[in-house]
Amino acid sequence: MDKYDVHTAHRQQGRWGWVAGLAMLLLILPGFFQPLTAPIAASPPSSLHGAMVLQATPPPLTKQFEETSYYLKDVDFVSADMGWAVGEPHWDQASKAYTGTIIKTTDGGATWTPQPADVTETLRNVDFLDTNTGWAVGTNGTILHTADGGAHWTRQVVASTDEFRGVAFVNATQGWATSFHATHYDYWGEADDWRGSIWHTDDGGLTWQAQTLPDNASLLNRIKFIDAQHGWAVGVKYTGNDQYGRPQHAGIVYRTTNGGQTWEEFYSPGADITLTGAEWVDANHGWVVGFPNRSDLTGGFVFHTADGGQTWQRQTPGGIFDPLWDVQFIDANRGYAVGFNYIAAWGPPVFRTLDGGATWQKIRMAQHGNEGLFGVAIVDSQVIAMGDHDFIAKSTRAWDAYAPPCYNGDCLFTQSYLNTHYTFHDVFFADEANGWAVGSRSYSPEVWGQVIFHTADGGLTWASQYEQAPPAGTSFSYFRLDSISFADTQNGWAVGSSETSWVTDHWEHHGAILRTTDSGAHWQEQGQELYASWDLEFFDVQSLNSQNGWALAAKNFPSPDIFLAHTTDGGSHWNWVDTGITGTIQVGYATVLGSVVFSDTQHGWAVGGLSQVVRTDDGGAHWTPPVLSCGAYPCYYTVLAAAFPDNQNGWIAGEGIFRTTDGGANWVHQDIGIGGRIQDIQFVDRKIGWLATDRGELWYTGNGGTRWHRLDGSTGFALRGLHFVNGQRGWFVGDGGTILRYAADHLPIVGEVFLPLLEK
Repeated sequence: MDKYDVHTAHRQQGRWGWVAGLAMLLLILPGFFQPLTAPIAASPPSSLHGAMVLQATPPPLTKQFEETSYYLKDVDFVSADMGWAVGEPHWDQASKAYTGTIIKTTDGGATWTPQPADVTETLRNVDFLDTNTGWAVGTNGTILHTADGGAHWTRQVVASTDEFRGVAFVNATQGWATSFHATHYDYWGEADDWRGSIWHTDDGGLTWQAQTLPDNASLLNRIKFIDAQHGWAVGVKYTGNDQYGRPQHAGIVYRTTNGGQTWEEFYSPGADITLTGAEWVDANHGWVVGFPNRSDLTGGFVFHTADGGQTWQRQTPGGIFDPLWDVQFIDANRGYAVGFNYIAAWGPPVFRTLDGGATWQKIRMAQHGNEGLFGVAIVDSQVIAMGDHDFIAKSTRAWDAYAPPCYNGDCLFTQSYLNTHYTFHDVFFADEANGWAVGSRSYSPEVWGQVIFHTADGGLTWASQYEQAPPAGTSFSYFRLDSISFADTQNGWAVGSSETSWVTDHWEHHGAILRTTDSGAHWQEQGQELYASWDLEFFDVQSLNSQNGWALAAKNFPSPDIFLAHTTDGGSHWNWVDTGITGTIQVGYATVLGSVVFSDTQHGWAVGGLSQVVRTDDGGAHWTPPVLSCGAYPCYYTVLAAAFPDNQNGWIAGEGIFRTTDGGANWVHQDIGIGGRIQDIQFVDRKIGWLATDRGELWYTGNGGTRWHRLDGSTGFALRGLHFVNGQRGWFVGDGGTILRYAADHLPIVGEVFLPLLEK
């Protein structure tokens, strides 16, 4: 990733939340860019999504499941019905490997079918001449061609391993493509200067030749031709080094009037601006779009010429919080520009003009999950924009006027996902074969429901066992399951958030506690007696046996105390347990914080929120509040999980780790250099422990936490839960439907060096 391609950071962050989304936007500022990439086993995609380093042979860590999700970079339609989109490699569950992404629609975007790309590179741009003939370009010198509508794609030979970002053909023989490669790296090892190229073919791509560009051509993005002679390419040019030797850049438009025999600097909007998209409807009317690389640059980032480039006007859309990526017009007046904004309440920026850009209207996306849009295609009155997480925004009345109650144009577009997406918050295995993962699944952008996945073969195959959607007509919901626990292979509980629905003449609440007595073949709701006049959420559940279970409540409004729910009859009856200790387990919104752990029927702990800890030594009859300390004063760290393999040895984790060896009388705070927050922790005994973080990191210890080691690699997704059945077998789950299995006879220390399972 580089600061001129900041949108890929959102893909790599594995949905770390809106705070991380804000951080991604701040990455536009110079000096903030850090590497967020990692290799992947077997067939590496060019940019990380769900990637991990797998050690040794056979690998101790294997991916058993991940959602299929298209992170799309471009879309092109040849008619209102037929179009193609390309993007980053996606996970194919059938082959359990990543494969290149090319998808096709023949019904105007209602349904999409993947096409065999036979590559694992990211594809950046796609251009079709008609229903059969098209090209797609991407990383590692990738140029693909189809002559049968994408049924077959062949790789064309080009003497380059550059990253290709733009392709344009004017007929079956004449075409051009933009590319670049890194030429300089900053202190952190990130590329901060590039060398751009433009390639030309006059035989349909059988051969490609580099054309001559000005020496300062740096990172090049899209390219546009209106005929075989007139074309434009946009990106950034190198302008020299600053006083510290750091390369500096400015936005640039290059032009040719002779088919690329010569290219000239045509227009530059100024320093620290990146241009990403270009559109020309004829030789006179053109638009280029982009974003600033400094927060103090103001004004719009659409630049327009109506006289062939003699003069340019700066138009209003875009900016530091609305970076633009693509633009398309159908005539000199009507067009759309799209981009990304990962913290916007209105969703990604979508702008419309009816007067050539003299005025632009911002169109609200009524439903979204903070995805970005990186490609837009217009055919007559149909607009389709696509981007992150296979998010698609579609309108069939793109030029209609809007007025109340259609505020901000939100009635013009519908939004949807092309695939079902998953977030798993917890996993539990009753033995090495039988396991369950719980969380949420998408129904539409911002509408999520409960889901339980099950395996009976150790995770070789996973299937959805239970799904519950929010009430019909819901437009916003994070209805989910947060935790699962089994007493044996038959009896278990799952807990999470509830949903409210109107039944005849009253409101009812459902879904906070589920119970199975047949390995999950059937799940029944329990705990109706716990509801008052508000929804409930339980962050964690532990089944001590088939009859005795505990669940930690996020809150029990209006009481300020920490509450748990308890059953001693298999859930036929649940009772509130007021700890009598004032505290807040729930902090913020839509974040799972908290854990309940009983080492036996009498000794238990509940933790969560900001350093909230309560303890019982008499089966929950009485509770006391041990104080976590990391110095002279109590700590105010976010705590999310706890592990107590016995009554004396325990760990509480979240922002760092607290350890006790005397039943909680004293605590030692450990800062082991973990990136992000620890989401879950488990010790299979007082020596062997594992933890997972919201940065996709896996850490382990074989000596009771005296030393912690990071397992090589990263999943690329936030990890939310883990469960080990013994020191050799464990599972991790998280965002993107990630399910990982660890299986090894030893704990790895570094690379291929191993330790005995119990360190001396």
